[in-house]
Amino acid sequence: ANSRTKTRAKSQETRNKIIAVAIGLFRAKGYARTSMSEIARQAGVDPSSFYYYFASKEALIESILNPNERIPTAARAFIQRPTAEDLETHSSNRAAQLYALIAFDVVHKCELPFDFWELETIASENPSGFEAFFDRYRKLYRTLITIIERGIEEGVFHERPADEQTVVILSTNEGLQHHYHAKHRKELILEASGYSVRDYTPEDIASM
Repeated sequence: ANSRTKTRAKSQETRNKIIAVAIGLFRAKGYARTSMSEIARQAGVDPSSFYYYFASKEALIESILNPNERIPTAARAFIQRPTAEDLETHSSNRAAQLYALIAFDVVHKCELPFDFWELETIASENPSGFEAFFDRYRKLYRTLITIIERGIEEGVFHERPADEQTVVILSTNEGLQHHYHAKHRKELILEASGYSVRDYTPEDIASM
């Protein structure tokens, strides 16, 4: 039994190392330009046994986003975003609730180890392998709509369709995190237009 426990611990240690290496490479190069062989090499894992731990890059991505993985990563918070009811316990002010959720979303999209736009593409190409991702995104969408609809009913927000307002918010958040990731990869094309890059943190960006 002790031998099996050690084997399981070693296996988990290897998985965690692979995830940690993948996060670093995804941050530096992006998802598409990071190969499984490069992850295996930097993690010190024989390529022939690598697929024992992760059958594909998609499986690796889902593990990074999986709260059950025992590895500290800011990406885990992507799953633990507050619901409308959670926000209600902190404040009854609809504007404050909306601000809190928007700021939360911006910070954690920036803290993901890859551009969220890449993640959307991956998930769209393999929907059956990303059911949990779509479920999390659906919950965020519904929470935003709930807060906006309640605010409209109470006369706090303008009477525009809640789904349209939600799409504008999500599109803005996703654009902000895209610029954040592009800046760190030295690929921000806004620089060529004269934009002066500043060293903003995800929290700085959220507060804007």
